[in-house]
Amino acid sequence: MMKTLAEEFEDVCEKSLPSTANDAIVDAYDTNMMIECEPEYLMPDFGSNPDIDEKPPMSLRECLEKVKPFIVAYEGIKDQEEWEEAIDEVMTQAPLIKEIVDHYSGPDRVTAKTQNEELDRIAMTIPKSAPDSVKRFADRAALSLKSNPGWGFDKKYQFMDKLVSEASQSYK
Repeated sequence: MMKTLAEEFEDVCEKSLPSTANDAIVDAYDTNMMIECEPEYLMPDFGSNPDIDEKPPMSLRECLEKVKPFIVAYEGIKDQEEWEEAIDEVMTQAPLIKEIVDHYSGPDRVTAKTQNEELDRIAMTIPKSAPDSVKRFADRAALSLKSNPGWGFDKKYQFMDKLVSEASQSYK
């Protein structure tokens, strides 16, 4: 009786109390998706903007048809009917996948190139009367923020804005 009660208690605690291990997994997944879904973070340099510079993306069905030989060999698909079933299954999951990708890189997201330009613009607003060391510090802070996909743009903007406002008050 006590063993059953203890197991039930542990089960209820597991379901109702926050799990730090689960939170860590969710946070890691969130950070990974921020990087994976923003192609500019994967670019060696930010000289081009895939969101603007490239031709429009192919539809999902066109992409799958293009890689059909690989998928057929990898999955061991034997005939056209099995291929069509696999395509239909993927297409039913497509709205969920699109929702996930849009959450991380949808049209309302600020692109990495725009983020970098904005952080540089803010760093350049340090007053001219400030010493060179303060200007270099602002440049290094902007570089660090650019390299940190774990922070959202709002936090990066807020940090740089606070840095510049404090420097501006000190060196008017």
